[in-house]
Amino acid sequence: MYLTREQEKMLNGEYGWAVAKALELIVKVGEYLGADKLVPIMHAHVSGISYKNIGEPGLLFIKELFRGGGIARVYTTINPGCVDLMGSSRIISNELLGKQILVNEYLEKMSMKPTYTCIPYLHRPPAPLERLAWGESNAVIIANSFYGAMTNREGGPIALAAALTGYIYHAGLQVMDNRVVEKEMVLDQSIGEELYGALGLWIGENITGIPLIRKHRLSIYDAKIVLAASAASGSHGLIVLENITPQNTYRISDKVEKISVDVKDLRKYRGTPPSVGEEVLFYIGCPHLHPSEFMFIYKYLEKQEHVNKYDFLLTIPRIYAEIFSREIEVLRRKGVDIAIGTCPVVSVLSKKYDKVVTNSGKAAFYFKKIHGIEPYITSLKKIVEMIIS
Repeated sequence: MYLTREQEKMLNGEYGWAVAKALELIVKVGEYLGADKLVPIMHAHVSGISYKNIGEPGLLFIKELFRGGGIARVYTTINPGCVDLMGSSRIISNELLGKQILVNEYLEKMSMKPTYTCIPYLHRPPAPLERLAWGESNAVIIANSFYGAMTNREGGPIALAAALTGYIYHAGLQVMDNRVVEKEMVLDQSIGEELYGALGLWIGENITGIPLIRKHRLSIYDAKIVLAASAASGSHGLIVLENITPQNTYRISDKVEKISVDVKDLRKYRGTPPSVGEEVLFYIGCPHLHPSEFMFIYKYLEKQEHVNKYDFLLTIPRIYAEIFSREIEVLRRKGVDIAIGTCPVVSVLSKKYDKVVTNSGKAAFYFKKIHGIEPYITSLKKIVEMIIS
């Protein structure tokens, strides 16, 4: 691998122990992947910071980088941890609060933005062809597919190393020749909001390579549901969306396989509605709610008396505690459980449930895999209607 003079200095320790170790990690992974060089990045997003997932080894790794002089050299955002940062959730357990706060403090002392969200594009939308080093699979696929940026699906340690060095390896989706559409998907027009989560799961499980979705315009809200689910059940980092993905950020192969997707293909991925007697959690916020989604829910519920007939959980970015403080308080008084800077995928639940009703295919995938809870997928609007019915 070719290294510039500055990169050689980093690797040799002239910028400190933490930078040397971080660049060593990037170089080794890059060489394994066949990278010819390193490229500078504009934004790192560090995932893998939940103490529930990384435990003591992860905490020690972050601590050593901090003590070794690690400081973010580029704009760096942080993924959700495993606790509700406001400490008021009845559903997300705060039993690991002390350890998670230690993780957070070390990252923040390394000049990383205390965003604690899986939608970093909320804070800084990337530009087409801008190089990133993002962890968090749903953020990665949105960055590539919706904004036309260039990032691989980086693991937490690699994204952290990229933040401390400002570089990432030139391989995978950082290389234009690897951003080639090989399959064209035509969706039945009857596939709508209630099936988008199931559609994403189907794509992740059944489609390899980079597909193009034809003749089905998706909003940013719809796109994040479809894309997040496909990245959870599969390995996708880029799905080209017709009339959305910037055209100069990919190319189409001369030989493209055409695939039709019908409603019947998605049925088994949706699950079954809750039955009488089941303990049910209604959940929206995976990925974290966009401001418009949050306000839609607020407007729908603000005139309702109470919604605590069911457990209803929303998970949102930390910044909403400031910009939506009044709305959050109103919803909490009505019985809505709101957890800030976390999500059930990376946390411990305080209660046991038989079923989760969600609009998110990603949440459905991980609730079953991690918590053993059977999912049912429907639309955001339908969930809100079910809560007040």
